[in-house]
Amino acid sequence: MSNNDEDLSSFLMDFGFTEDELFAVTYELDSYRSIPGTTVKRYLNRILQNIKEGDREAFLKGIMVGVVIRKAADSMVEPELTEEEIRVAKEIERHRFSD
Repeated sequence: MSNNDEDLSSFLMDFGFTEDELFAVTYELDSYRSIPGTTVKRYLNRILQNIKEGDREAFLKGIMVGVVIRKAADSMVEPELTEEEIRVAKEIERHRFSD
């Protein structure tokens, strides 16, 4: 389990989900993703075909929340420095320690 998986598990358990629930859902989703040739569209179609009519709205809410969380996480990650930015940072450090 990667650190990101552990962070997500802790985050979800803070909302009252149990470890068993998380494992069951993760296992089911991993089994869909392991099917060769699965695209996101096919993946979602397979899941939707197995969801009861009354659960579709909850599933859609889950997708939307997941997208929002992903966008928030992506916005917190700073992009890698360019070569020029690295050069400037080294130059600044060099001048700072030479004084």
